[in-house]
Amino acid sequence: MADPQKVLTLLRNELDLQTRHMKLLEAQQTALLACDRPRFCEMKAEQELMLQLLDAQQTAREAEMVDGNGNLLAISALLERTPEKQQRALGLVRDSLIKTINRVQELTLQNKQLIENELEYIAFTLDLFVEAGRKATKSDYGGFGSLRGRMLLDRRV
Repeated sequence: MADPQKVLTLLRNELDLQTRHMKLLEAQQTALLACDRPRFCEMKAEQELMLQLLDAQQTAREAEMVDGNGNLLAISALLERTPEKQQRALGLVRDSLIKTINRVQELTLQNKQLIENELEYIAFTLDLFVEAGRKATKSDYGGFGSLRGRMLLDRRV
């Protein structure tokens, strides 16, 4: 049987982690919107650590929230079995956790779309440069030497 006080503590810890995760995703989004690749890349290690912590927290919560038969309990089922004082606290933490997780999912989707847009822009730019290089001739650069490096790119671009 799940101990409501332990579950409450685990949910509070998870809420804290999810809130930190949300702030990290917001910072990543700010970096993506500003096209600040170095700042975005600096957050990669923190993101990986955060995901590991969240995974460990989920495992701990699921291990605690089992019934007598070893089945995973929903928080609503646990609420029915707890005293009124703990019901309010559990309900508040549950509601805050739901809001935070929804915001995390929303930010994750937005950041994914921003990254995909950036990759499409990079591919477009590379295609543009390659095509310009194919059209460039020696006469475009005064007829001096062979085309190498940056001279391969057409100055008309």
